[in-house]
Amino acid sequence: MSNVPKYDPLNITLFFLLNFLNIFLENRNIIKIFKIQENVEFKIFVFQFIFNLITFLILPIQIYIALNILVKIFIYKKFFKLKPEKLYMAVIINLILKTISEVMLLIKSKYLIDFNLVSILEVLINLVLFLVIRYKKIEIKITECLNENIKNKIIFISLSLIIFILIAKVKIISDIKRIPMYLYLLFNFMQIAYLIVFIKGILNILDQNNKRILIENLEGSNKRLQENYDSVRAFKHDFNNIMQGIGGYIASNDMVGLNKMYKSIINECQEINEKQSINSDIITNPAILNLINNKILIAEKNGIKIKLNVYIDLNSLNISTFDLCRILGILIDNAIEACSGCEEKVISIKFLKDKFNNRNLIIIENPYKNYLIDIKKIYEKGFSSKKDKISHGLGLWKVKQILKKNKNLNIYTSRDKLFKQQLEIY
Repeated sequence: MSNVPKYDPLNITLFFLLNFLNIFLENRNIIKIFKIQENVEFKIFVFQFIFNLITFLILPIQIYIALNILVKIFIYKKFFKLKPEKLYMAVIINLILKTISEVMLLIKSKYLIDFNLVSILEVLINLVLFLVIRYKKIEIKITECLNENIKNKIIFISLSLIIFILIAKVKIISDIKRIPMYLYLLFNFMQIAYLIVFIKGILNILDQNNKRILIENLEGSNKRLQENYDSVRAFKHDFNNIMQGIGGYIASNDMVGLNKMYKSIINECQEINEKQSINSDIITNPAILNLINNKILIAEKNGIKIKLNVYIDLNSLNISTFDLCRILGILIDNAIEACSGCEEKVISIKFLKDKFNNRNLIIIENPYKNYLIDIKKIYEKGFSSKKDKISHGLGLWKVKQILKKNKNLNIYTSRDKLFKQQLEIY
């Protein structure tokens, strides 16, 4: 049983061209909507086109529809590196567009589908969507730090919906000649309406989640601002006493004492300046902003300063926010723990661009006491310098597992006066 259009050279050539254009535009739209890093190779589109073409020519339409969806899921996961909550939403968007084109042309013919006409309409719909996305800059923002419960709900409902629609499509196409036209059209209109309502519902959930993260970030920033304000008030309160002390050294011409007091004043002023609130102007990624603010608060409770220098836009990094949060959290926690037993309690965190090697760097440096630690073994599972190896020794091993899944990531560990972790993002 074949789905081939009429066998004349022009018809076949048009058929091939339209199908390739559809695949290309579909993928470009998904790349733009979900803001995927545009390093997807052209040969992936060619592979998808050839696979779809072969299955379309030799398999019944019902099996072809199912395989087409499975191939999309494979490509979105393997090459686009979409997380499940984005992946299934991308498939649903494609289902909406395909169903719209089918409905419009099946009004013309109930029993015979002109595949070239369907393909032409799909190309036009995808082209319009492409232009709208490009000029209106439409994108679906799904933060990587979604609540796990929300993420699981999105995945479950999306997958269930795809399976249901797939089964219904295959069943209806099998019995198309026995189904009244109005019932078929009604089913498709309901399907489109339900899918659109579903997408809107998910976007509302995501918007609420983004607002929750923003509130958490603001609370963290406000807490740090309050601490800064209290420090300034305390310094102002002591100002008269400080001036009287300075006056005493001047009156007695004690330059040694005056010099010591001057250095103490400078150090305290520097501490106040360093306690600036980390806000969205410095770190534009809300998930990283929340993580860094929380780690700074934990460090300060342990008497540790964190010096932060951000010279790049963290949203432009070629790494998912989810993976970056996991890596940063582990590295900063380790730095805080190593620093807590040292006399000098200062951790340096730098986000910078290495233009010469075309890479972004995240460098974390901290003092440490265990100078005998073997940096070649720290990434092994279960390795820990602590006695309790059951609850420790997994952090850096997890970092290594994340790096294995991302070929554009590398980490360089060194030790000298300071222990240094350098995450390299290409």
